Amino acid sequence: MKSYKGRFAPTPSGPVHLGTLLAAVGSYLRARSQKGEWHLRIDDIDKPRVTPGAADSILKTLEHYGLHWDGPVVYQSQQIESYETALMTLNKKGLVYHCGCSRSEIADVAKMGPNGPIYPGICRDGLPEGKQPRSIRIKTRNSLIHVDDLIQG
Repeated sequence: MKSYKGRFAPTPSGPVHLGTLLAAVGSYLRARSQKGEWHLRIDDIDKPRVTPGAADSILKTLEHYGLHWDGPVVYQSQQIESYETALMTLNKKGLVYHCGCSRSEIADVAKMGPNGPIYPGICRDGLPEGKQPRSIRIKTRNSLIHVDDLIQG
């Protein structure tokens, strides 16, 4: 059996608030209850949301509450090259495509599913004329995707 590996991945957009701390404690306790590892990843790639000094503040707050992580802290901004390599691999396999739609454009035409709007696949077969790529989407089959969550089922 593989050992359990949990992680906490806050965005350094400001000081740690109660909700963030509860998420950290929950993931920490889950990892430790499984005699597993608990890793820390700082999600610092959304530059407009990053507040200078917030990452250090997060680390100090976690340490203050006795939440000690295993291994080095991983900063997403330092992993860009590996993400680009993974995207190139997915692209070569035909598993991703560029989308030129804004969130509001998608919301205007999306069908409502049980968990929110369903992306209608506007750019799945190529960008419509006049659209510039805004995001990369994963190609999925036109069927329900089910994931068994260890906590919620």
